[in-house]
Amino acid sequence: MKHILQIACAAMLCLFSTQVMAQMSYGGEPYSFKNTISQVIPVVEIEALDVDALLAEDASIEGKSHPMRIGVTKNANYTLYNSGRIDYMPDGSTVWRLQFHMKNATFTSMNFSTFNIPEGAELFLYTPDREYVIGKFTAQNKMEDGTFYPQEMPGEDIIVEYYEPANAAFNGQLVIDQISQGYYDFFHVKEIEGGLGNADGTCHPNAICYDNLWHDQIQSVVCYTMTSGGYVYMCSGAMVNNTARDGKKYLLSANHCYESGTWKFYFNYQATTCSGTSGSITKTATGYTLKAKDNGDSSSDFMLVEITGSINPAFNVFLAGWDNSSSVPSNPTNCAGIHHPGGDIKKLSIPQHIYNGNTSGYGKFWLANWAAETGATEQGSSGSPLFNKNKLIVGQLYAGSSSCDNPAGYDLYGKLSNSWTNNNNSSSSKKLQPWLDPNNTGATTLQGEYLNTVGMANFTQVVNPLDVRPNPSNGYVTVSGSFDDANAVCNIYDMTGSLVMSRNIALSPEFNLNLNALTSGMYIMEICGSKAVYHSKIMINK
Repeated sequence: MKHILQIACAAMLCLFSTQVMAQMSYGGEPYSFKNTISQVIPVVEIEALDVDALLAEDASIEGKSHPMRIGVTKNANYTLYNSGRIDYMPDGSTVWRLQFHMKNATFTSMNFSTFNIPEGAELFLYTPDREYVIGKFTAQNKMEDGTFYPQEMPGEDIIVEYYEPANAAFNGQLVIDQISQGYYDFFHVKEIEGGLGNADGTCHPNAICYDNLWHDQIQSVVCYTMTSGGYVYMCSGAMVNNTARDGKKYLLSANHCYESGTWKFYFNYQATTCSGTSGSITKTATGYTLKAKDNGDSSSDFMLVEITGSINPAFNVFLAGWDNSSSVPSNPTNCAGIHHPGGDIKKLSIPQHIYNGNTSGYGKFWLANWAAETGATEQGSSGSPLFNKNKLIVGQLYAGSSSCDNPAGYDLYGKLSNSWTNNNNSSSSKKLQPWLDPNNTGATTLQGEYLNTVGMANFTQVVNPLDVRPNPSNGYVTVSGSFDDANAVCNIYDMTGSLVMSRNIALSPEFNLNLNALTSGMYIMEICGSKAVYHSKIMINK
């Protein structure tokens, strides 16, 4: 099956008419896929990395208190005029193509320092076997500074194809100034280590195993890469809500993860079954603005950034709630850490104990350890959230000694209560409060909500459970609940977070729905009214 990485559908474009940038793509397929054209493409051979040496360097750096290095970047200068092949088509259009081969690379990517193309022009990137295709990218994808940087692609070969129509207003300019080669198997294209992915250990349950309890929070956790200083790094983080409930795309992570450069965010990078070993890499966004951060010496090692690129509504992103009180998280086995250990697909770990670091000389941190069968953390988990029993974020991962071989080792999560004001720091760039409580409401907790429907739910009202029966069903179901609205929108998402059905419905204490168009499988039903959002997991079995 082809993995056509088309990140947005045309129906969603109207939502972003004033801010279409970064990874938003527009579907279709490259000119060379559907027209008669030579398939001989010049290949640039990029020197292979010394992977053993790089891994040895990584192994010499112990602990989780630094971002995980996964690739190496090299400076380049490839343009439409000094490299590649140009084909002149009968209708006057032109097609430029160039292939890069990076021996033994686990993934490849590139940055465009100049991205200036006319309306009607199209850029695609794809693997030679056409299994992975991203695009089309158009003039609307140019960043404010005139650059563009598409997502990483699996494997060691990548083809760049640029189509320019005959009636173009001007000749396009593309400059590839940086090439990235992966040496860590971020996308599982080579041998899979561990039982369930590319983490070092095999004790990490797939997050989907706990979807019935933690679905919303799972939808908030993000894996992101940073290209900076000659390397590619990765960490984990969580999208978070703010009291203005204005849909700001804030990501909470760890200060020690921060590397200035180009950032790429991967949503829903997770398995769809408990035994799954891979996840979708199609749901991405790029671009960020740093809002606040401080290190682990003077604070809880926190970082807050705002994603500047568009996020496709189909990603079903959840903005997690938070608790900035100093209360020690109780009932630790009802808490959770959700993360990407080793850059692996999303995992969920259940704490065995959570302690106040005040008693151990770590006053700015929560101390958590794990049971052997419920996971741990690894490098790459850095910046990931710790949720309390109320499913609210209370901290982000800083460092620790836990592993699958040593689950009893303690991990340090920076306290949200500490980073909230950072000891009443006068700078808004060194605390969370100005960003997560911009109107100074004094809130100590905030519930999470979906980015698609942010601001719709009235948090002062009790959200009653949603009952769907029969469950499993053949598609014809009866829904009941205590609804305060006469009308709502019913969205159905598959287990990758993709929206597969949406319709306007009339609400009553009990009503019928025809979901017969759905194929057999597990889904999430979301009913969005003006005052509340209701969720239920449903199974279609035909």
